[in-house]
Amino acid sequence: MPRQSRQRYEAICEASPDAILLVDHDGRITYANARVTDLFGYEPTELLGEPIERLAPESVRDEHVAQRDAYIADPEVRPMGVTLELSGQRKDGSEFPVDISLSPIETDGKREFMAAVRDISEQEALRAKYRTILEAVPDAVLVADAETGELIEANQQVTDLTGYDPAELVGEPQTVVHPSGEEATYREFFDQHIESCQSIFTQFPDGSDIYVETKDGGRVPVEINAHVFELQNRRLVVGVFRDVTARKEYERQLQALHTATRWLMAADDREEIAQLVADAASAILGYEHNVVRLVDETYLRAVAVTEQAETELGERPEYPVDGNSPVSHAYRSGEPIRYDDVRSLEDDHDRGEAHAAIYLPLGDHGVISIVDPEIGAFDQSDEDLAFVLSLNAEIALNRLAYEQDLERQNDRLDEFASVVAHDLRNPLNVAQGLLATAQTEADLDHLDDLDDVLDRMAGIIDDVLTMVRCGYDLESVDALAFGDVVTSCWDTVSTGDASLQVASDGRFYADSSRIRNLFENLFRNAVEHGSTSPASNARQDAVEHGGEGVTVTVGLVDDGFYVADDGPGIPPDERDRVLEPGWTSNADGTGLGLNIVCEIAQAHEWEIDVTESAAGGARFEFSGVRTAVADESTMPSS
Repeated sequence: MPRQSRQRYEAICEASPDAILLVDHDGRITYANARVTDLFGYEPTELLGEPIERLAPESVRDEHVAQRDAYIADPEVRPMGVTLELSGQRKDGSEFPVDISLSPIETDGKREFMAAVRDISEQEALRAKYRTILEAVPDAVLVADAETGELIEANQQVTDLTGYDPAELVGEPQTVVHPSGEEATYREFFDQHIESCQSIFTQFPDGSDIYVETKDGGRVPVEINAHVFELQNRRLVVGVFRDVTARKEYERQLQALHTATRWLMAADDREEIAQLVADAASAILGYEHNVVRLVDETYLRAVAVTEQAETELGERPEYPVDGNSPVSHAYRSGEPIRYDDVRSLEDDHDRGEAHAAIYLPLGDHGVISIVDPEIGAFDQSDEDLAFVLSLNAEIALNRLAYEQDLERQNDRLDEFASVVAHDLRNPLNVAQGLLATAQTEADLDHLDDLDDVLDRMAGIIDDVLTMVRCGYDLESVDALAFGDVVTSCWDTVSTGDASLQVASDGRFYADSSRIRNLFENLFRNAVEHGSTSPASNARQDAVEHGGEGVTVTVGLVDDGFYVADDGPGIPPDERDRVLEPGWTSNADGTGLGLNIVCEIAQAHEWEIDVTESAAGGARFEFSGVRTAVADESTMPSS
């Protein structure tokens, strides 16, 4: 290179922001620009004639000599140590990261080698910060070349998701982490993403899920949050991969819960709802040991038991409502109870192999028990879903109770309509005829007949009002004195020459208002045909017991009570029908009195049986009644 050209070359080098060094075939420095002082702390003249290794850390100088000689033997324009982290050493011995570009040049007919050295401390600091952020992200992160799809970086969380070490993925196509055989599909999808700059996606356009294929061949559904950016004139795409297995499972659970809720709302009886709840708990939560207990008076009885619970836990017990079991506590408190290990209670209840347990009340209907052999099997998500299921079950049971009550009310209204349309119309027509006759003939005897008819209509109205206005629902069940109740009811009924005997007394549990309707209707039924007074002739209802001076006997027994008379009784072939609405042996009867008795008994959940009394009359027996019979009890006749 002519001297003038060299001077121009050196002028250019002096203007360079990088440290420029020329080295001969022996590796000695023949030129250094002023920028060397800023980077290394040496004056340019201090380095002339020195080996280039003087600027390398002592720990790598021997290795550097070999690399230098290899380059001198086969020089080309290229960066030095493409895959290496290079460092320089200052005059004071400190080290700093550098980037070096190498190129051969001709000067004065001789070949020399130029090294352009740049301090990349700031870039490395940024890169360190970038790596820190990359590793701080809780999800797997992959960085790829947007043009080629080649992976250039991965954080450590990639190992947790895929099983690959980050170093194994660098240099591989980005599709390496997706299902085998679907590379083209995923590559096309990512190309479309890069063009549209879409940021978050979990599905293909057809709705199918996006998966990562792990090193051992497993498939994991993922959500990818991707971003395209430029770095050092290179277009890159960074993807944050999040495992959405739990989310997908939760979505499945919610869908199963939605389906179960539809079935619950369509169920026709309590047992069906209970079984649907037990099965839904398995389908939604994945736990197979489930029992649904519904309240039956004072006990919580197992109505629905999943197959696995029955097989592994055996026959499930019933629990008293006021007991000390977790089932009883959950029912009374109205709050869910969860145990990581229910055996820690150390009570006497047999739970088979169960450890973890959740007990959830179904309102005032019952409790669902979900158990599992694994300690601490349930998490908050399980409890939340089970709680929603229990609420839906409670709503379904409330809905069923409401519909059944509404059906009973509709039946009563149908009966009411029948009475109004027929039974009241007939005596009304008779009354109108009698009144017209009395007015035209001035025959006062017809007014007595009219009084009987009007009395009959009053009786019909009383029965209808009892049925429609009061219904048969219970307000409260209390302990009542049997003898006091029956004598009080007897006193309110027109009994004529009839008499009442209380064979046995004590206490029994009933609704104080409804039980009066029951006894009054039974007493009317027993005595109405036994008197010949004009007023009573209008109250011939349901079953005819002939004769004056009929005796009605009542008694309290274990589990129930009875009402019997010594009238003509009820024919055996009619006993199954006498409690039906509309049945009567009297042309003027409403057929409601004994049906009201039946409905009130059913509202108390009692059984009623119509038989023959010891005197040959009718006997109505009520069972399933909570009673406490006195040792001796007599009641004077009324």
